[in-house]
Amino acid sequence: MVALPEWFQGATNTLQFLFISMCENLEALPDWLASFTSLTKLVIDQCQKLLSLPEGMRSLTSLKELVVDDCPELERRCQCDIGEDWPKISHVPHVSLSSFD
Repeated sequence: MVALPEWFQGATNTLQFLFISMCENLEALPDWLASFTSLTKLVIDQCQKLLSLPEGMRSLTSLKELVVDDCPELERRCQCDIGEDWPKISHVPHVSLSSFD
């Protein structure tokens, strides 16, 4: 899989948990992910080509937990205070990065 399916957008107001795993060719998450207003937990696992998070992540105000596991570049970018993507997720109460826990 190189992109999340478009039909996911139909769950923007109801989806609470999203687990993205073993998508070796996934390079980017879509900008429309930021419209998932009910999302409380996002797990991204074994997506080595995923390099960054979408710009709109700050609008996911219901997001309480973000887990990034076995995604080396994304984990580096999400590090507290020093990663380029940290400002996008600094509002999330629990951020877990496998390489940095």
